Amino acid sequence: MSRPWRMWRNAAYVVLVIIAAVLVVHWWPELAAIWRKQALTFVGTIVIMICGTLVQARNFLVFLDTPVRLRVRRFVSVWAWGALANYVAPFQAGGIAIRVAWLGRHKVSVADSLLATWRQLALSLWVALAGLAIGLLLIGDPRGRWPATVLFLLWLAAFFMRKLWLKWLDNLTRPAWLANRKQLMHRAVTGLSPSGLMGVVAQYVLGTLLLYWVYAGFDASIGFGQALILACLVYASSLVSILPGNLGVTEAIYMLGGHGFGLDLAQAGALAILIRAAHVATNLLIALVGMQFGGDGSGAVHE
Repeated sequence: MSRPWRMWRNAAYVVLVIIAAVLVVHWWPELAAIWRKQALTFVGTIVIMICGTLVQARNFLVFLDTPVRLRVRRFVSVWAWGALANYVAPFQAGGIAIRVAWLGRHKVSVADSLLATWRQLALSLWVALAGLAIGLLLIGDPRGRWPATVLFLLWLAAFFMRKLWLKWLDNLTRPAWLANRKQLMHRAVTGLSPSGLMGVVAQYVLGTLLLYWVYAGFDASIGFGQALILACLVYASSLVSILPGNLGVTEAIYMLGGHGFGLDLAQAGALAILIRAAHVATNLLIALVGMQFGGDGSGAVHE
């Protein structure tokens, strides 16, 4: 990454943090009054997020194509530390670095770790396409049918492109530098099991439930279709986040959604901050529990 780009990115991150702090101070009396009424919503959000973190950690291990078998209860705290590390690096680099370092201690290569990350991200984006299409159909607006059809066709195209890619790789002999990497490219689009697919679907179901719970707690007029669309947008944006923690982007999605569902500016802002605070609190809780009870964090079995 070029130095000017890093400078602009870091400056944007600092500016967003300052703006958020100023707005919180300015709206504090109203925000505090809203949050006091949302204690149960906050607790429920953390419970759902804990379940979501467990599912995400489990999904990663399913996509980890290696003889080493790691227990989810040991790995989930590593996943939580990675989520917290993402607040200091863009493109989920902090989380990836922590996972690669921890897995390296258990004889898992960097290539295997990165391939598992790629499989999880690619399958998540593929599921998001289907989720957006289903969400548009669930809201019952005729204007959503054509976008839903386009998304469904893109979803099908991605499925068949994978098959064509594998067939092309089987016949690849030149150029030599590319043919020598045929096995790596083959592994990048394989290792996707039904168990992994169902795990990613479960992740989106939990994300939909989470947003429905939070928006309903704020008395927003939201349905499951709208919640599913928001969940897909949030997940997709976080997978390619430019700013650390996807700061500002997810908040914009939450606030625009809140405005569309009948919340005023203060309520939408309080909702976005509540979700962000719950995310940090959830990962801190899991990480600290892992430090307390995780021992050496191993639980690895070599086959």
